Amino acid sequence: MSFFTELKRRNVFRVGIAYLVVAWLIMQVADVVINNIGAPGWVFQVILLILGIGFPVALLFAWAFELTPDGIKKEKDVDRSQSIRQETGKKLNYATIGILALAAGYFFWESRIDSDPVSDSVEAAKPTVAKAVTEAPVSDTSATNNKSVAVLPFVNMSSDPEQEYFSDGITEEIINALVKIPGLSVPARTSVFGFKGHQGDVRQIGQQLNVAYILEGSIRSQANQVRITAQLIKVDDGFHLWSDTYDRQLDNIFVVQEEIASAISKVLVGALDVGVSTVPNKTVNMEAYDTYLHGRALLRERKPNAIEVLEHATQLDPSFVPAWAALAQAYQVHGYYIPSGVDLQEKAMQTAQHALSMDPLNVDALDALASAKRDTWHWAEAEKIYDQALAIDPESSELLEDYTEFLCAVGRADKCLEFTEEVHKLDPGFIPLARQYAFALAMTSQLQESVDVLQSLAPTWGAQLPTDNGLISELGIDTEIVLTTNNAPAAMDILKNYEPSKNFTPIKTAALNVLAGKAENEDLEALKSISVTAYPSVSWYAASIEGYLLAYAGESDHVIDAAMEITRMTQWGNLNVFWLPIWKSVRANPRFQELLESYKLPEYWDVAGWPDYCRRVDAERIECE
Repeated sequence: MSFFTELKRRNVFRVGIAYLVVAWLIMQVADVVINNIGAPGWVFQVILLILGIGFPVALLFAWAFELTPDGIKKEKDVDRSQSIRQETGKKLNYATIGILALAAGYFFWESRIDSDPVSDSVEAAKPTVAKAVTEAPVSDTSATNNKSVAVLPFVNMSSDPEQEYFSDGITEEIINALVKIPGLSVPARTSVFGFKGHQGDVRQIGQQLNVAYILEGSIRSQANQVRITAQLIKVDDGFHLWSDTYDRQLDNIFVVQEEIASAISKVLVGALDVGVSTVPNKTVNMEAYDTYLHGRALLRERKPNAIEVLEHATQLDPSFVPAWAALAQAYQVHGYYIPSGVDLQEKAMQTAQHALSMDPLNVDALDALASAKRDTWHWAEAEKIYDQALAIDPESSELLEDYTEFLCAVGRADKCLEFTEEVHKLDPGFIPLARQYAFALAMTSQLQESVDVLQSLAPTWGAQLPTDNGLISELGIDTEIVLTTNNAPAAMDILKNYEPSKNFTPIKTAALNVLAGKAENEDLEALKSISVTAYPSVSWYAASIEGYLLAYAGESDHVIDAAMEITRMTQWGNLNVFWLPIWKSVRANPRFQELLESYKLPEYWDVAGWPDYCRRVDAERIECE
């Protein structure tokens, strides 16, 4: 007890308490400052280390020294009758109480900031098993939904710009986690990534996205360390409702995603309902996860090496379902660009089925499987799988785009238009989906509306075109726009003002004559002489400028011959472009039935219903217009 009494007399306890309180305050200030100036994560760790080392030093100092009117002296040199330790202790008490009062005020202020009038009473969120199919969230597009949040691309704060795929991937994973929360509306990735690197007011961005809240932040990764900073902002006044910083090892990244989803849920809709898992299909292999995120980024950019990277991810963790699903999508997507695409479509189906054997509700795997079935002419099977996937996730932009391609491919123009118009409103920034919307408008003879949509896409769409896309690479996307919508005068204006390369000069002359209605035999022969063997599928040939021009010239027999040659060579693809107005003469050719039968469309229509363009006359004959 004498030692304990001596500790009290020398104010060791008071110094220790005061030190801890001040150290806490320093850490709070340092955390805010470091996050805002973008300092490396190790700076905060150094401050924490210094404060930790300083604690025992402060206690030893309090034991060995005393503050006197004449300065600091060793305790043994101070006459106890002259000691002012009691007065010093009182001052320490007042200082500690004052700092604690400041801390209490800070916590009260923070609690007021974090409370949202939408939801005042919430419980701790508890992620559980996968949600039921019928619990998919529904967006409120008629007005700003008070329970809607857009996740802007998190800023890559790492020193290596090559880590951009990681910050983008984590952003997408957070979006996927939030989408799973019932009652919460979340814009698609393709909509929010249009604001990547924004310098504007987030309130304006929120208004454009028609959401009540914006989530933004930054990600810094180094070796196995990850720091994620996130903040939730109310769009109408720019007020910060919640913010937090997560310093974790990489193998805890899924926990962070769940914690962020839980925090957002608390603020906007309350605790997560029982039956909801915001981050399913985790992996314990962080190299596999990092490789998967890299492969997903390459897949979005349509890079061929996405296949190799995603194959490596599945090898690193054979049980990681998202990697298998992404690999199936990579096979399916890249099969679109090569003549031997049917082989990759088969791989896509096998890989998707493997993923579904582990997770039957994986939407990406279902999408890849349905799309591969679609492009290898298993129409009824494809439709059934699309319906299954849409029942699970009716707001997946990639899934919706693939499904609308199916609707256009089987000639359901009205349904294709109805569907694409609605989903285009949900995600206007998704280029492939917007293009399908423009094609659906053209299919239903709304040509000016189609032109308006296509022209709004031209800069981005044109930049994404492969360099070997027939003569479109030579002329540019504007020509395809006017030919898609059967606008010969506009196409002529483009051609007249265009200075072609040497190889394209005779084609320009032939094209102008065809569009002017003055085509000579040599003009048509110039167009017919262009080889079709480089086209990966009929849909690519049909979307080529020579294909458009020959259809416009009424050379339907040659077009059908070319299409049949490509079909025999590739054995995959679809006829979606053939439903555009410019292909009417080809559809009216009796030989068009041969092409339809090659694609197994009549047997599908016999069961699912015939489109407006075609009808079965009898068991042997089909007529189209």
